[in-house]
Amino acid sequence: GQSAVGGGSAPGVGVPTTLLAIEHPGWTAAVLEARLRAVDPPVIARIVDDRVVLDLRTVDPGSDALLAALLTRLGEGRPG
Repeated sequence: GQSAVGGGSAPGVGVPTTLLAIEHPGWTAAVLEARLRAVDPPVIARIVDDRVVLDLRTVDPGSDALLAALLTRLGEGRPG
C-alpha cells in the first residue's frame, strides 16, 4: 500500500509500505478500529474500503511481539 508523508505537509505524496488488513467476525471495521484504539497501548489503524489496516511502517520492529499479543488478546475478546 501507500503511506502518507508527514502530517499533511506533503498532500498527495506517499511512500510504499506494508499494510496488514485485519478483521474480527461480527464486528464492523469501525468497531474494530475503536477497540484497537482502546487497548493499552492504543493501536492506531485506519479504514480503507471498509477494512481495518495497520501500516507496518509506523510500527517499531521492537514492538512486533507486543502488537501480536494485543491483537491476539483482542481476538479472544480479552482487554488489551
